[in-house]
Amino acid sequence: MKKIILLSIIFNSIYSTNNAQNFKVDTLQYNGDISKFINIVILGDGYTANQLDTFILDAKKLSNYLFSQSPWSNYNNYFNVFAIKVISQETGTKHPNTAPDCGNSVPITNPNTYFGCTFDANSIHRLVVPTNYTNIAMTLSKNFPNYDQVCILANTPYYGGSGGSYATTTLNTASNEIYAHEIGHSFAALSDEYYAGDGYAGERVNMTKETNPLLVKWKNWMNINGIGIYQHCCGGNSAQWYKPSTNCKMQSLGYSYCSVCKEALIERIHGLVNPIVSYAPENLMVNSSDSILHFDLLKLMKPNVNTLKLDWKLDGIPLQSNVESIQIKQKNLTPGLHALSVVCEDTTNFLNIDKHSTKHFSTVTWSIQKTISDVKLTSSEYKISFSLFPNPTIDILHMQIELDKKSEVSLQLVSLEGKVLRNILKESKIDGTISNSINIRNLPNGTYLIQAKVNGIVHTQSFIKQ
Repeated sequence: MKKIILLSIIFNSIYSTNNAQNFKVDTLQYNGDISKFINIVILGDGYTANQLDTFILDAKKLSNYLFSQSPWSNYNNYFNVFAIKVISQETGTKHPNTAPDCGNSVPITNPNTYFGCTFDANSIHRLVVPTNYTNIAMTLSKNFPNYDQVCILANTPYYGGSGGSYATTTLNTASNEIYAHEIGHSFAALSDEYYAGDGYAGERVNMTKETNPLLVKWKNWMNINGIGIYQHCCGGNSAQWYKPSTNCKMQSLGYSYCSVCKEALIERIHGLVNPIVSYAPENLMVNSSDSILHFDLLKLMKPNVNTLKLDWKLDGIPLQSNVESIQIKQKNLTPGLHALSVVCEDTTNFLNIDKHSTKHFSTVTWSIQKTISDVKLTSSEYKISFSLFPNPTIDILHMQIELDKKSEVSLQLVSLEGKVLRNILKESKIDGTISNSINIRNLPNGTYLIQAKVNGIVHTQSFIKQ
């Protein structure tokens, strides 16, 4: 899992590495290898050395609440949670009293804290943000560089928080809900569903100017669970913008996430991890021509209500579904090369995405080299996202494949009868994202296939030429 930090912060951190502090790291929740699971790291700001036990209690409280909320509760098994015991010189959170909406209930304060969390950011009193980004980058680099999401607890009882790169919340009585709201911004780039101001407006998964129900981003959710096209209100250019719900956590605390926001959170989870954690065998030489071959998915990341679907195939022919192990009798294999594959996809009804089963899935492939006297097994596994757009299309078809590791990939345009019409990409070693476009203007109208062959396994998507 790759972490992205602003270059200026990186340079400052490298320059200051020798001054970076080691802090104790507590494990609040552990489901598995930090290189394979999603890691949430919680930092405290404004906690002094004698308040670190309180910080851990606060962090546990917020984390436990988050994972009681759907869809976090459904995917709790995908996450590790850690808390770094950062020590501030003084307790509290800065309040310069400079925002025009400041009231009299929050006193002016200027404590010396490690990350410099402050109220009144962007002239909004309740907008609480960290200001010492160098210290954040240094702390993470020194103490837990393998993070996926960072959250900051500002040690003050007054209401406030923010999204951005680091989900930030104070310790107000509403902090559980503030945390769940702000991490929606940081983790899945969700927009506020109240109108936060023209400077915060933009096309997001849950915010748009589109009013056509057939074209809006959440068209598949229209008229389900209260999803519609609702106009924002109150001030600036709010009337130009629309949201999917009127009772979502991204609008008001105390509500659940709406269906559109739940879907975005889950897709972010899918984008970060491969649910196939481990499998066997990885490589094996069997010095026998008649023994039974065993193949196992040793560990899977399963939603709490397991919605993972497993499909096993041998040489492209379906074998079994929804089993985590399979046996193959050697006597049923002819001499030569065979391919055994298992594809894992999440079929949760929290997703309502066209052809999701062809867009987001993980697979393990075993190459089985059978001879008269023995069998050699080698394996490869990868996570893939495969999409075609626009679909239907008139002239240009764009395709994008995202792979989590270097793989052999080829692309072909194929008719429904299986005839190869065009070789789009010759077999190449690809790492990361493949983007390609083809002109299909001269094709007769109809349905066609794009075949992506990845490490010997063919994945197919259809599209319509109009």
